[in-house]
Parts: sequence; C-alpha cells; structure tokens
Amino acid sequence: MSVDRARTGLSLLSLIRCWCLALGLLLMVGCAATSATVMDEEIVTNQKPMTTYKSLLLRDFELKKEIFSDVPESRMGERERRYARIPAQLTDQIQRYLKSRRIYESVSRDEILNDTTLILKGKFTRMGRFRISIEAMLLDGATNQEVAYFRQTLWDVFDTTEAVGRLAHEVSDFIDRIQYK
Repeated sequence: MSVDRARTGLSLLSLIRCWCLALGLLLMVGCAATSATVMDEEIVTNQKPMTTYKSLLLRDFELKKEIFSDVPESRMGERERRYARIPAQLTDQIQRYLKSRRIYESVSRDEILNDTTLILKGKFTRMGRFRISIEAMLLDGATNQEVAYFRQTLWDVFDTTEAVGRLAHEVSDFIDRIQYK
C-alpha cells in the first residue's frame, strides 16, 4: 500500500511541476509579446481638413549628441556613429512609406512651401539600448503653425535598425490616420 501511495505522490508531484513549468512559459511568452509595446499620444489641432494639404516637406528629426553619447565626437565608437545616422535613416523610411501610400501628391525633403504644404519635423527625446522616444509635429507650410502632434516611445529596443523602421511605420500610420480629421 505504501508503494502505491508513494507512486501516486510522485506522479502528482511530477504533474504539478509540469503544470507550473507550462504556466511559467505561458507567462514569459505573454510578457515577450507585450514588452515591445509602442505607446503614443496624438493631437490634431488643425482648423481645416487635413485633406486640403497636397504636399509634405520632410525635415530630419533633431538628435542631440548628449542623448546617446557622452564622449567627444573624436572618440565616438561605431555604435555612436550609427546613432548619429539615425535621423536621416528615419526620414528616408518615412518618405518611402508615405510615397507608397500615395497620401500626398509630393513627399520630399526640398519642397517649396505654399498653402497646401505640410512640414514634418521632430526630435528624439530619448535614445538608448532599450528605449527610443520621439516627438513629431506637422506644421502648416503657409503659417508655420502646428496642426498635429505625435509622441511615440518604443520599448525593449535591441536592434536599432529594426526600431527605426518601426518608428517610421508608426509616424506614417499617424499621418495616414489623421487625414480624415
């Protein structure tokens, strides 16, 4: 009788261990899927419909060296140099996404300003190994007044190149979403 009881206790203990292990794996998978969450804030303050704008002028996002490095430029490593190139890469990718969506007749970096031009400019507010934050603004080309504001934080950044692509996609999605406001 005691041998059967011991076997039952061992199998029950093994079952509990397996159940705890499976539950732990499910929790870790759930955390991994949600840890790359993108948090944002969107504000549209324009008085006229966004569809009245026909062209978009892109400016490189401002990135202060102090945000990603505290060494002089002469001693910057490869990682810091890659960070310094990120604003141009972000603008290039935003331009590609917006051109492919055909929201505007013209999307460029050297557009002539007029009444139907929007200007996209922004800045990086935080950049590090695990988090990148940006603020983007759309300005009216005629009055230089802000018509929309967008703030984005990307968490758990391990690959900066991939993160820049995701940020560009999010900025493009924002511009696409506000077309009907």
